[in-house]
Amino acid sequence: MKKYTFNAMVWLILACILWNCKGDPGIPGAPGAPGPTGPQGPAGQAGSQTVALMYERIFDLNAANKWEMIYTFPANDEIYLEDVALVYLLWDQVETDNEPLDIWRMMPVSYFNSKGILNMNFDFSAEDVRIFLEASYALDTQTEFKDVVARIVIVPADDSPNGRKASINYENFEEVKKAFDLKETNIKQGKPFMQMLREAQLAKK
Repeated sequence: MKKYTFNAMVWLILACILWNCKGDPGIPGAPGAPGPTGPQGPAGQAGSQTVALMYERIFDLNAANKWEMIYTFPANDEIYLEDVALVYLLWDQVETDNEPLDIWRMMPVSYFNSKGILNMNFDFSAEDVRIFLEASYALDTQTEFKDVVARIVIVPADDSPNGRKASINYENFEEVKKAFDLKETNIKQGKPFMQMLREAQLAKK
């Protein structure tokens, strides 16, 4: 029994010595052949804009068109159900450095006058946007407006006011224009809405 115990101890000591012995690293072997190509990853998610689009419209609101304007998006522009439309009304102009500065107001817009409340609002789909006028009183010839100016901005769902990247002040058109690098054209026609209200004698005094 003692002989077996002694032999076991000898082998255990030898194993420990061999385990802790470490020689110099050998020469690296040649690189192996490349492995097989993995399967193609899934296609990216479709159905959302990646850039913002802007359309400028000049239109009338009167009894003949039932105080509404419908703009159909160009067929070449892909507008998705997940995208969001924002509409800005040319509200007023102020003089700065001898030049007029446009003031844009995000719809819906409400205006209180001696008759009641006048509202300009919109709805939209992936095919068109509808801008319409409504009031707490009967609309008549005094509330017909010519050359109304609006800018329609289509933004991706993630960048919308309720999206994951909603860090923009969407009430401020200038900030939206800068954030999405929107290119605008010079307005050759049309008038600020406040100017038309004053001409219709609906502006508050």
